[in-house]
Amino acid sequence: MITGIILAGGKGTRINSKTANKVTLPFLGKPMIQYGLELYSGFVDKIVVVVGAFLESVKSACKGFDVDFALQKEQLGTGHAVKVALPVLQKYPTKYVFVGYGDHMMFYDKKVLKDLFELHKKTNSVMTLVTTEYEDPNELRWGRIIRDRKGSVIASVEHKDADEEQRKIKELNAGFYCFNFDFLKTYLPKLKPSPITGEYYLNGLIELAVKDDFKVSALKVPFEKVGIGVNTKEELEKAERLYLKMSNFK
Repeated sequence: MITGIILAGGKGTRINSKTANKVTLPFLGKPMIQYGLELYSGFVDKIVVVVGAFLESVKSACKGFDVDFALQKEQLGTGHAVKVALPVLQKYPTKYVFVGYGDHMMFYDKKVLKDLFELHKKTNSVMTLVTTEYEDPNELRWGRIIRDRKGSVIASVEHKDADEEQRKIKELNAGFYCFNFDFLKTYLPKLKPSPITGEYYLNGLIELAVKDDFKVSALKVPFEKVGIGVNTKEELEKAERLYLKMSNFK
């Protein structure tokens, strides 16, 4: 059984929405989160949405879709958000788990989902993530993908934690994942909080997996298949323009 998680519990402080979660804001006339719901529909067997801030607005935006909800009472990072979803996943015979962000699933299509899943199974990985390359990585400020000499993924370093050399890396973590559920159950409790923010980051699972000799794979896709996430109103407008531009080439 495949479960698709959408993370939608954050407060969205930078977008300054006072009455609704940012994933419910319209993206070209449709709530952002609905792009993620439509992406998963017909591919996964169960959708779980992690809610927290302005949760009623998220639940309302999910009407019409078969969704289970998991409550993240405190917003303690992406790793914590997935952890609170585990009890819901354990109600079902879950084997594989996709994880995406509610404000950053608009650009993906089902082919990327399929390719990610096939790579995950083919390589016998416990964790597979989407990466992309961007010419000016410091503009996006996303996590950098660290590979060893053999080309294997061994870490994803957050922009604010990266040193000068790491910030030159153009391969970026797009923030979309496929996991083995058994791996998630065992290793999410082992995540340590960031010494800077106190949050638990999902990408910290990469280093835990590598340390214990598990396989981590990456599906590199063109930037137009990833687009940008939305943290501010300016980014919302930029993402909409980019989406329309990319749609003309599909």
